[in-house]
Amino acid sequence: MKKRFLVTVMLLSACSQLPTERKVEVDTLHVPVKSTVPAATSNVPEEIIIENDATAESLATDFEHVFVDTDMTFSGTLPCADCPGITYHLNLFRDGRFAVRQEYIDRNQVSIVRGIWLLEKRSLHLVNQQQTLPAFHFLSNRQLAMLDLSGKAITNENYQLQRETEFRKLDTRQAMLGLYSLSNNEASFTSCSSGETLAVANTQHHLPVMRQYQQDERLNGNSVIATLVGRRGQDEQTNTLFIDKFEQFWPSAVCPDQVQPGKLQGVVWRAEKLANRYIPQQLNIRVIFEKNDRLYGFAGCNNFNANYKQRSSQLNVEQLISTRKFCADSSELENKFTQSLQSADRVEVNGDTLQLFQNNKLILQFKPAIN
Repeated sequence: MKKRFLVTVMLLSACSQLPTERKVEVDTLHVPVKSTVPAATSNVPEEIIIENDATAESLATDFEHVFVDTDMTFSGTLPCADCPGITYHLNLFRDGRFAVRQEYIDRNQVSIVRGIWLLEKRSLHLVNQQQTLPAFHFLSNRQLAMLDLSGKAITNENYQLQRETEFRKLDTRQAMLGLYSLSNNEASFTSCSSGETLAVANTQHHLPVMRQYQQDERLNGNSVIATLVGRRGQDEQTNTLFIDKFEQFWPSAVCPDQVQPGKLQGVVWRAEKLANRYIPQQLNIRVIFEKNDRLYGFAGCNNFNANYKQRSSQLNVEQLISTRKFCADSSELENKFTQSLQSADRVEVNGDTLQLFQNNKLILQFKPAIN
């Protein structure tokens, strides 16, 4: 027969109030217990050191309070109302900071959010002045469950993040759309979404961008919309942008928040639907209509340009001129897109939605690109 006895366990922390003392039953056949007996004059209960990791974890999370005393990484995919899901990479730092990467599946949209975390008993709140993030509850020290609107933990596994065995640095790369400018070989990039301006590091990926900017008379000396994949520096380089992949300049474009309602020209439009089929946003199919009756863009694999005519809502797109690369994952969809673009005979801009029709049937739908 197994012997059982009661031991008193306290979680001590130098920076947090102590949790309420509780009695935990321990199986003496499976839990090696080491004790240090305090001086007879002390009122502090006996300190228990649990050497078995699994048991230590269950005992630690049995308390009402949770203490973050080491840097932690949690990850997983949470549901999304209008997409397949949002992948999370959440880093909690023991000094009270957090950093999280949110990637919307099939949207080509990545958010990097930083701030401070607050613990209320076992509820975790991620605080950022510009963005609202979900709150979580520590089910254990290896499991976070998202809180619902009433502040209760959602027990469904689809709403949970799991702690990784080792702390992992954040991948801060993301698609960006913003204003690029260059003066005396020093470049800056102002994000359209955040309004933040970063200095651009002169790396091997930036040098070709500088040459293209300097050689194009439309660009040189002006601030111009550019699309790229980049990342912020760390520590003392946090105000520096490192370009990992440059996509293209959009000389006649403006930031999406400057777009006039109902305006066709000057907007970088991202293709959202082809007929009734949603287009994977990671293909980045985009087009811009310029005031000089020219359009150009990217069809998922190749760049293209063409002349067009617009009279009121009537639209005529002439034959596209395109590069001729083959991409196994996008060429079929690209062909359907370019054929539809050339067959459009009517255009409508309603709010932030651009729609192209053929014989009064919707064939293409676009939204302003934000990255």
